[in-house]
Amino acid sequence: MNSRNSSLLYVALALLALSSAIEAFDITKMLGQYPDLSSFNQYLTETKLADQINSRQTITVLAMDNAAISAISGKPMATIKAILSTHVVLDYFDEMKLMSAVENQQTQLTTLYQTTGPTNSQMGFIKVGLIGEGEIAFGSAVNGAPIDVELVKTVATEPSKISILQVVRPIIAPGIDGQSSQSASSPAASSAPKAQAPSSAPKEKAPAASPSRSSPPPSEAPATAKAPATSRKQISPSSEISPSSESSPAPEISPSAEEAEAPLSDDLTPSDAPVPATSSSARIQMGIVWAGLMGLGALLVAV
Repeated sequence: MNSRNSSLLYVALALLALSSAIEAFDITKMLGQYPDLSSFNQYLTETKLADQINSRQTITVLAMDNAAISAISGKPMATIKAILSTHVVLDYFDEMKLMSAVENQQTQLTTLYQTTGPTNSQMGFIKVGLIGEGEIAFGSAVNGAPIDVELVKTVATEPSKISILQVVRPIIAPGIDGQSSQSASSPAASSAPKAQAPSSAPKEKAPAASPSRSSPPPSEAPATAKAPATSRKQISPSSEISPSSESSPAPEISPSAEEAEAPLSDDLTPSDAPVPATSSSARIQMGIVWAGLMGLGALLVAV
């Protein structure tokens, strides 16, 4: 074999090794062998998480059976993707390695959700520890979240490459629903300046009701108002009749202060009004009456 053929053989072996390294495993095919994990496998495909898992060199997948995953099946797809991405640990862990990692204390593991962008309150991490009688359990690393999702069994492993472990139910980080809705928004929408809501225009004040010209306010009487005839004159306090002076002259009647200050009206009271002139018909009637009286008087004289 000449040197040229040897070089081609080395190149072919290198390409074969590279392709096998790139496609080290296929999570979809591996889960396809377990019908009770079909819903979990389908969600990995629909959310494109299967492609991200297959692109990794070492990975651990915490799978759930069809009954367990039904707890999140009604959520939006973006939320389901966020939850499932916290079930993908960016390292290889089998049961033995997990046991040695949590033998003395809880251990925090980095998940695929941590690579999706900024996360809040440790959502991109999960905790693993021992509960009960030494059983391995997982939980969200968010402060205050419990460690209560127990490990059920090992599904499949390829040492140092991929480990598929089954857990009893989903690990749901507190607040991940809101965080997933923010990360699902498009970059253009998030970078665009937010339109400011139009400021509410000040409410127009109702115009103050102006006092009617025909009806002045109660506190102010019109200048030309005329007091009733019966109240135009009042008895002065100084002119009250004392019991001991019955024969004293009648008290002097003086106008009240209110009447004195009020301007006189053009109208005359009934007592001051002149007697209307006698009409012509009234004069004729009076003449007839006088004539009759004079005739009657002449008759009486003649008798």
